[in-house]
Amino acid sequence: MHPFAFFVILSGLAAYKAQLCKNDAVMCEEIQYVLDGEPVRLSCCVDINNSSYITWFKNGSQIPFASDSQSRIHENGNALWFFPASLEDAGYYTCVIKNVTYCTWLIVFENEENLCYNRSALFTNEQYLKATKIDCPFIQDYVDVTKAQITWSKECQPLQNEEKYFALAETLTIQNAVKQDEGLYTCAVKFEHNGTEYSLSRTVDLKITVTAASRLPFMRNPSNNIEKVELGSAISLKCEVINSDDVIIWTYNDSWADEVDGSDTRVIIGDINFSMTEDNEPMFYRYLNFTEIKEEDYNKKFYCKNLNTMSKAYVMLQRPDPNLQPFLIAFFVTLIFVIINIVLLAKIFKIDIVLWYRSSCFARKHIKDGKLYDAYIMYPKSLSGTNSYPMDIFVLKLLPEVLEVKFSYRLFIFGRDEIPGEAMSDVVDEAISQSRRLVIVLGSTQSSGDLKDEFEQQIAMYDALIRNKIKVILVELEKGIDYSNMPESVQYIKQKQGVIRWKGELTEANKKFWKHMRYYMPPTQGKNLQHSDSNTFNTC
Repeated sequence: MHPFAFFVILSGLAAYKAQLCKNDAVMCEEIQYVLDGEPVRLSCCVDINNSSYITWFKNGSQIPFASDSQSRIHENGNALWFFPASLEDAGYYTCVIKNVTYCTWLIVFENEENLCYNRSALFTNEQYLKATKIDCPFIQDYVDVTKAQITWSKECQPLQNEEKYFALAETLTIQNAVKQDEGLYTCAVKFEHNGTEYSLSRTVDLKITVTAASRLPFMRNPSNNIEKVELGSAISLKCEVINSDDVIIWTYNDSWADEVDGSDTRVIIGDINFSMTEDNEPMFYRYLNFTEIKEEDYNKKFYCKNLNTMSKAYVMLQRPDPNLQPFLIAFFVTLIFVIINIVLLAKIFKIDIVLWYRSSCFARKHIKDGKLYDAYIMYPKSLSGTNSYPMDIFVLKLLPEVLEVKFSYRLFIFGRDEIPGEAMSDVVDEAISQSRRLVIVLGSTQSSGDLKDEFEQQIAMYDALIRNKIKVILVELEKGIDYSNMPESVQYIKQKQGVIRWKGELTEANKKFWKHMRYYMPPTQGKNLQHSDSNTFNTC
């Protein structure tokens, strides 16, 4: 039964009892608890030899109980017996002797769910350490305790340690009891009445008290420890002495601690106070209060002395360790910000950084790969044998002037550098194999057949994509180039790495284009380095 239900029952029965007994001479009043389904005996509060003078009633009823021992509820002597009690039996019972009424309150409860007890119907038992004894309460009226088999459990679990627990008759002895032996102990016994077996159970809430004599006097606080305290703040130091007299003082350098700076307002020794510990041991304590910590208070030992035992311990005040958390947070936030900015700047100025590095003293000036040319220049030629005029200017004039003259690149341009009379296939194959890059220049004026049928184009694509010997640079000379009619190899290059597009007129002043060209071209071999964007000489 829930404890709240007990409260409701108690309130209702109390009001009824007040009405029932207000005009009667109530000699005594008892409260009896019984578990639903267990027997119980209600005794009248008078000891008489002739029980015929006693009549039992319930809740003011005028119908007395029978004395037939076969009845579930019957009178016997000066007692009213229930074999067994049930929930509907709860209420006020009165035994009447002539004109005197004796009231007994019966509460029938149920155990809590999955437990062998109800916390609202516990017997309390307070014991001291060492040998602790618990009696199974109020069972002598039902069984012969010298013969009955009484079983014990703690928190509804059977007791296992035979060396620690010893049961004799209705008493359970706990050897060498400690504070951890506290808890709810339940005793249970069975007996027969009129051929029917019944059970009785009682639950005792055991509390163990630690006596002052069980431990020697000792100082719990301070313990020669260090207290961290900020300059200018207030602090209270506590001295705690257990199992001793109240003669405790705070000192510094064998003088009263409140005289440390000659002031009686900043450092104050409090009064001696008394309390009980969590183990019920007597404890005296006294505070040393600092209203403001000064520099001279640091690294001094303030002693608490117990004049009874002549024991002492100190506490030392020190500055708290520096809090590095704000600094670390600021440092890592700044570091992340710097890294993000470096990554963004590196991405934005990637080309300039690479070109600067190639022109610096740190870069390797000579590439030993056996190649003769830095790039093989491929550009479309019409099937009719005529070329686009802007294409000729760009390939045959601008590229050599900028890349060869200014930046020392070696280019192979078919139609300019081959020896007359050589087979074209041999020339193209040899030139491409000796080149570090393949530059394909595209314009919007070539026909779809120009790039599909050129033999050197096929060889170059095979060399660049299948054998993967050289890297390809795709250059768009004009806008609006249609790639749908171009070889799949060219389309693949555009999709994979993009193109470099010429913007504006065919003039040398297009610095952004030439920066991209130099970025994708291999590093120069160290000749004519005086020609750069800044027109400065390399002194490495």
